[in-house]
Amino acid sequence: MALIDHTNYSTSLKESTNPRGSTPNGNVYFDVAANEIQLIGVDELATVDFGGGPVANPLNNFDGITLRALYNFENSRRRANETLRKYERGTKGDYRFAGAFSFVNGVKLDGTDRAKIRGSGWIEYANTADGATDIDRIYHGVVSLVDIQATTVPYYALVTADDEATLQAATWSNFVRQGDINESVQVFGDTANGDSGAGDFDYTTRKLFVRVRSWQYNPGETTSVATGISEFSGFSAGYGVGETGNPANAYPIADVYGGSAVSPFTGMTLEKLAVAQTETGFNEADGDFTWVLHNTLGGTAQQCAAYLDALTLQDADIDAGTGTYNGKKGRVWYSRNASGKIVTASIGGDGLFIEGLSTAEKQNVILTDDAGATKTYPYFPEVQIAVGAAALADANAWYHAFYADGSGAQDFDSAGAVTVNDSSGTPVKGNVVADAVAGKISFAYAYDTNTQAGLSAGVDKDIVVIVEGDGGAAQAITYATITRSPVVAITCAPPADNNA
Repeated sequence: MALIDHTNYSTSLKESTNPRGSTPNGNVYFDVAANEIQLIGVDELATVDFGGGPVANPLNNFDGITLRALYNFENSRRRANETLRKYERGTKGDYRFAGAFSFVNGVKLDGTDRAKIRGSGWIEYANTADGATDIDRIYHGVVSLVDIQATTVPYYALVTADDEATLQAATWSNFVRQGDINESVQVFGDTANGDSGAGDFDYTTRKLFVRVRSWQYNPGETTSVATGISEFSGFSAGYGVGETGNPANAYPIADVYGGSAVSPFTGMTLEKLAVAQTETGFNEADGDFTWVLHNTLGGTAQQCAAYLDALTLQDADIDAGTGTYNGKKGRVWYSRNASGKIVTASIGGDGLFIEGLSTAEKQNVILTDDAGATKTYPYFPEVQIAVGAAALADANAWYHAFYADGSGAQDFDSAGAVTVNDSSGTPVKGNVVADAVAGKISFAYAYDTNTQAGLSAGVDKDIVVIVEGDGGAAQAITYATITRSPVVAITCAPPADNNA
């Protein structure tokens, strides 16, 4: 089946002599007594005979029909069916290229059929002498211009402002169909003329937010203002909203959020603080953050991003603090820059900080504080020295790191040899058994700022690592280079000392 429009209406629509529920024989019924047009879909009437035998009814709830097709079909039936001429027509074309049409003279679609309309907006007028001014309803057509996956349910809200408080308080509604958007939204209703189901509201000057969010896809959002619409009427418009795959999120959502979540996601919660907390240690000045993602089990930056993705899908309170914040109504918590780094969002003066990131993982995020200022961490490669079994078995084994070739006389194997300091300024030396974790001596190195041994900051540094025992392990000396890499792996594993 396919959309019924102005190109195929003549072979897809047939006037029925009976209404729905009373053995209809066509998919369009003009109920002149009730001032109603019925669109009888395949779910109600499986087949239609256009003269060559029964075929599947072309009208279905998903593909639907444009009002231009219905307008043209009414024209053709009024030419062929003289009974219809006795009554005022029901449809009027306003501007076909904008999908703008009207239901006039009090004629309306059956209430169950409005969701079948595609590529169109329309106005419904009351059955009065001055029908041009007595408006019962206005519907605005929304068509997405970017692909949306077939299982995604897009949703929308008509709001007076775009601040977070307004969006949180707004009523958000799902579009009728999944996948690409092509349907209408009611923006005006007036019961004064007798249409009791029309509602009493005027949203024609509000802002329409349209969103798509689904797991493992990048979210999409746009507004009527971004589309260039300042006021709604009975027309249709294309909206640049869609979604693209997010290959960085490869986790099953059940592992990330909910009762079946696994580590490290079980250590993650999002909280809006009553008082912004000040964070330090950035390349830039300290920053204040109102939102914080607690990450107690040390998840990676990407794992934190996946958790934030899951929160945006929750039509429920996601704030682990004392406040209330609906995830589906709320913000998208991060974006990615051209390098693929996660950039947290700051909206309305509320920035997001991510806790618990390892030294290496801090290089994968850019944090945005309450003032909208971005914060980055100095580049701290994590140097990991594998020391071997013999050193781990020697209670007296020690380790020490020096610069291999310092400025002037500050070279290894000389009186001026300089010990390597970690990012906090602590010398990299000590007892193996006391300091090793999982068989490694690990430390963060301030690549961008360290100028020890007269060497320039921000360049690769050659170092010498010594691991030596006293009673169980022999000596190992390893020459290595600290580079601008997240992890610098070094092996300095002495053999057992068979001479002690």
